[in-house]
Formats: sequence, structure tokens, C-alpha cells
Amino acid sequence: MEDLERRLRDTDRRLHDMDSRLDDLETDHQSLSRKFGYTEDLDYELRDIRGDVSECDDRIDKAEEELGDRIADTEQAIKRLTQHVRLLDGQIKVAHGVPTADLDTFTVDQRALARTMERGWTARSLLLGDHDRVTHQVRVRQQRDTAAKHRAALAAVVKTVGGFTASRYGTTDHSQAADRLRTAIAEEKRLRQDLTRQAPGAEESANALTNDASTRADKQPVIAAGDRADKRLIMALRSRSLMPAWFVTVLGAAPPARATEQWLETATRVLLYRLTYDITDPVVALGPEPSDTDRHRRSWHNELRKDLRRW
Repeated sequence: MEDLERRLRDTDRRLHDMDSRLDDLETDHQSLSRKFGYTEDLDYELRDIRGDVSECDDRIDKAEEELGDRIADTEQAIKRLTQHVRLLDGQIKVAHGVPTADLDTFTVDQRALARTMERGWTARSLLLGDHDRVTHQVRVRQQRDTAAKHRAALAAVVKTVGGFTASRYGTTDHSQAADRLRTAIAEEKRLRQDLTRQAPGAEESANALTNDASTRADKQPVIAAGDRADKRLIMALRSRSLMPAWFVTVLGAAPPARATEQWLETATRVLLYRLTYDITDPVVALGPEPSDTDRHRRSWHNELRKDLRRW
């Protein structure tokens, strides 16, 4: 592989030198053309040389692509070989009496905590999401702002009518008061139309926020208990030495030298997932694909699968 890279660099350098020589030849050709007229044969020769250079460029691009594929294949082969070595090492340890960590056996208390945590998730799913709640709040606030502006516009119309009626017809003051009155009436009409247009959405948003506040108050104890159960389970599962096949397959037999905390967090979340959904598959860490109807489980499954690709 190193020899191929050296040859590619050498070929690239030679092509660069050839390009420089071609530029010089073109300059000389232009000079000769001015002196001796059109030199058709030299034109053909230069085009042939350019064609050869383009062909060499294509070959270099193809060689670089093949080299990249070989490097990627080698990295994957090394990773697979490392996993096999870890599995063999684990089997050797088992043969010598090293106990296998039982990561799929949980206490009664831990299972109870998992149920509490899941109830908390179910209760939280009944609440408005952050985006929806903000959207409803913006609608209500916008309608209130428009209503305040409309009240101010009505007051402006009343005030302008007073000025208009107090002015004498035919005078400059009367003409200016009439202009102000027309402007005030147009503004009040525009704001009144805005209020009419905003009213249905604002009412819907106000009802949604009211219902969410009521549900949030009712479900808050369940949600809080679920959050506490989540934290207690994470602490308990982190204290769980030879790992089972499903663990080694996706996370390796031992934490990496770098990003150890992230590795531990991922490992703990996988354990928590298996506990929550009673996954006992000895090989597949996350078990079967979740149903589309269970949105929280599918979202968690996809998130864990993405995190596991890193290890």
C-alpha cells in the first residue's frame, strides 16, 4: 500500500512537469505561428499529448479510488479481527474459570424501577412537546398584541373624529383632520381583520395550553418518579469480569482508552433498554425492531443503534 502511494505521488509529479512543458510548448507554438503561419501538425501533436495527460489523470483518479476502498476494507477487516480476538479471549477466560457477567438478570427492585420509568415516559408523552407549546404560546401572544393595537386604534379613531368635527369646513386644519381620520379608520379596519383571522387559531392554542397545564399538573408526580427511577437505574447498571456475546459484539470486551465516559454511557443505556423491554437475545444487543406504533421505543432504538456504530 505504501509502495502504491509512492508511485502515485511520483506519477503526479511527472504529470505536473509534463503540464509545465506543454505550457512552454504552447507558448513557443504561438510564437512560431506568428512568424511562420499556421502549423497544423504541431496542433495535432499538442492535442495528442493533452489527450495522453488526460488519460493519465483518469488513471490516477481510479487508482486513488481503489486505494481508498482498500484502506476502508482493511479498517473493517481489522475491526472484525479485533472483535474475534476479544471473543476468543473471552472463551479462554471462561475455560479458566473466569465468571461471565450476567447483564440480563435484574433484581425485583430494578424491574420495578423500569416500570416506574416507563410510566413516566407514557405520562410525558401526553404533554405538549417544546416546539408545539412554543407555537401555541406565540399564537396567543400575537393575538393579544393585535387586540391591544386594535384598542389603541379605536381610541385614535375617536380622538381623530373629535379633531375633525372641531375643525371648520374648508380650512387647512379641516383637510388635515380628514386625512388623519381616513388613516386612523383604515388602520382600525386592518387590525380588526387581523383579529378576525387570528381568533380561531388563538382560541385553539389557548385551549391546548390550558389542557396541557392541567395534564402537566396531574401527571407531574408520575413524570418526576420516572425521572428519579431513570437516574437510580443508570447508577445501578453502571456497577455491573467477562461480558456476554451481545455486549462484546457491539461494544467490545473492555472500554476504550479514549471517550471512556461516552462508551460507558452507551453501554448503560443499552442495558437500560434491555431491562425496560425485557430483551433476552444472547447475540443481538437491541433485540427485534420495534413496532412503528411505539414511537418512544423506536426512537430510543434508532438512537442507540446510531450510537453503537461508533464502537
